[in-house]
Amino acid sequence: MAALIITGSWVRAGDDGSNTNARIEISGGEEIQLTPVSAPEFGSLKNFVRRGGEVEGGLEFNLLGETGPLPEDEWVKASFSFLPKSDGKVTLYLKGNWAKAPDGEKLSPRWVYYDKVTVEGAESFQNGDFEEASDGKPKIWKMTSDARYITSGIKPLSGDAMVAVWLNQNCQQTFPVSADQKVTITIHVKKANIQ
Repeated sequence: MAALIITGSWVRAGDDGSNTNARIEISGGEEIQLTPVSAPEFGSLKNFVRRGGEVEGGLEFNLLGETGPLPEDEWVKASFSFLPKSDGKVTLYLKGNWAKAPDGEKLSPRWVYYDKVTVEGAESFQNGDFEEASDGKPKIWKMTSDARYITSGIKPLSGDAMVAVWLNQNCQQTFPVSADQKVTITIHVKKANIQ
C-alpha cells in the first residue's frame, strides 16, 4: 500500500524494518493520567506501559506517538494531542525508532532530526527550536549521552540548531500541564542519515 501527503510528504510502504519513524513518548510519571485525542495521518497516539528505563508508571500515565515512515531528505510536520486528567508535570521524549541489525542480534538505530517543536495548551515549554544552548547542549532539554546537538554541517529547518535522536538516545523536556486542558505537541522531523 502506498500513500503520499504533501506537507512534507508521508510515504507509507510495507514495513520491512527499513522505515524511519519519528516517535514521541509523553509521561505523566505516576501522577497524571493521560488520554490520547489525536495523531497525524498515518501515525498513532496510544497509551502504553514501559517497564524499566526512564519512563515509569502504568498504561494510563504514558502515551506513545509515532509518525508514518519519513521520506528521504524532506521535513515533515506532525501533531499529537492529549488530555491530562489533573494538574502537574509531564515529560516529552523525542525519539526515533529501530530495527534489527542484519545479524539479527543488535539494534539498528533509525535516527531522526527534530526542529521547531511547539506545545499549545501548556505554559513554560521552552526552546523548542533548540537555538539557546549552554556547554554544547540545548538549554532546558536533557539529552542522553549519544543524542546529538547539531549546529553545523546540516541545515536545520529553522535557525542554526536541531537535535538528532533514536529510540535509545533521546532528548527530553518536562513542563506543567493543567487538568482537562488539551495539549497539542507539534514536531518537525526529518530522516537523519547517521550511521
